[in-house]
Amino acid sequence: MKFSLAWLKDKRVLFIMLLAAAMLLFLYFKGAHFGLEFTGGTRIPITLEKPVSKTTMDEMVNTIKLRISKFGLSQVSVRAVGDQQIYVELPESSDQAYIQQVKEILGAEGKFEAIIDGNVALTGEYIVSGSIRDMASTSGSNVRWGVGFVVTQEGGKRFANAAYGKANYPVYLFLDKAEDSVVVFRESYLENITATHSDVLSKMKTILSYGGNELVIIEPGESDQDVFSRIMQLNKTKVVIAETETGIINLLKQEKQNRNSSIKVISKPMSEMVPEVLDMGLEGITINQWSAIGLLSAPTLSPALATGQASQQFSIEGNAKGDTYQEKQTYAVNEMKRIRSILSGGALPVGIELGSSITVPPSLGKEFLNYSIYGMIIAGVVVLLFVALRYRHPEHIIPLVFVASTQMIILISFMATFGTLDLSTIAGLFGTLGTSVDYQIVITDEIIGRQAGGRDEAKRRLEKAKYIITRDVGVLTLILLPLMFSNIVEIIGFATATLLGSLLGLMITTLVYNAVIEKSYEE
Repeated sequence: MKFSLAWLKDKRVLFIMLLAAAMLLFLYFKGAHFGLEFTGGTRIPITLEKPVSKTTMDEMVNTIKLRISKFGLSQVSVRAVGDQQIYVELPESSDQAYIQQVKEILGAEGKFEAIIDGNVALTGEYIVSGSIRDMASTSGSNVRWGVGFVVTQEGGKRFANAAYGKANYPVYLFLDKAEDSVVVFRESYLENITATHSDVLSKMKTILSYGGNELVIIEPGESDQDVFSRIMQLNKTKVVIAETETGIINLLKQEKQNRNSSIKVISKPMSEMVPEVLDMGLEGITINQWSAIGLLSAPTLSPALATGQASQQFSIEGNAKGDTYQEKQTYAVNEMKRIRSILSGGALPVGIELGSSITVPPSLGKEFLNYSIYGMIIAGVVVLLFVALRYRHPEHIIPLVFVASTQMIILISFMATFGTLDLSTIAGLFGTLGTSVDYQIVITDEIIGRQAGGRDEAKRRLEKAKYIITRDVGVLTLILLPLMFSNIVEIIGFATATLLGSLLGLMITTLVYNAVIEKSYEE
């Protein structure tokens, strides 16, 4: 038997070389996509309240993308993970204020409602796409924000029917109105409001009733445990509470954890818990804004709109908050961007919950990338040394190194170009390198096990080795395939890289060693 390197000119080997070169060209022209761990930035996980179909998931992703684009954000990645999770990734330059703005946009359900006298007069589904615009105004030191839009003819008629005969009634404009919730409140929150507190609390209860909500007023001296018991007796799904009520919040969280309760705790800053109350003179008071429950504003219905005449032009307006003129201007701009982006994106088809954001500094991401590169190089050198010590003859080593090298070039180029290179993918690449070399060792041992048998014996032993490798790949596929449908992106990345690497290794190994046997063994 005689060995040679003529197999390198075989068309099957040339095909593999061409494939590797093509993947490198793809990588060069399209560029590599690195994960958050390497580039730095912030990841915000979104968990859907239930698993959804691919169609619904695509709708969710597109809605979130539209919201983000309308808000004026760029370089934000939105991708689905499994059937119940979405990842939103922000660039490395994001500061905490920027991240908080994005969270507010993402956390909104996008459900707009106009309510007159307890009846829904208009919803977001009637808003004409592309008609939403800003309507800011200033008068002296007073700054108002505003968002105008056009509704369809059907929407205009629906509003006209609900508004008929309701002149001077408040029109409550909600965005993500609180529903089936308990709102925990203290009368002391109203200390800066001059109106009679009992009248304000009565109005608050009326507005809360539109969403099937209840108001729990903490009595002076009442313990956190007693308040907690009253909340639980109401059997609601959500609790809206001031973030300063830490004792009650902790009891609610313990209940959720210990008894696997489905109750959702929504803590709000005090500025959102306190409603904006307007004195309407002889008509009494009205609650014009209450951010904690999603009330944007409550303009009075003009007599002209209460005649039954349909109108298609509407707006949402409110006073900007802030101690200085500049703060009010900033608030107005941000509020208009927030409402405009949410209305433009529309309502989400499924409820969501935001997870804790993860931030990786750019410098740390660069270190992760460097360490991964060093690790791959070291792993390659160790494998090369092991193979060289085991076989010693270049004729046995070169095919093995060729297969492993081309496999890694193709796989890395593919994952970086059409996917994302992150830590989980790198872990899969390490696993792939190990299994690839293992396949080659199995084949090499089989081929050189009985050298006297000639080409036919070598081919028979190659088929035996191929059977062993195919069986191993099949078992590995059965193990990894369920992980591809996991909701944990790290597991999906690892499973994808390992599975693709194993299948690619099987293909390259088979082609190369068939060429080695045909060209290296001469009759």
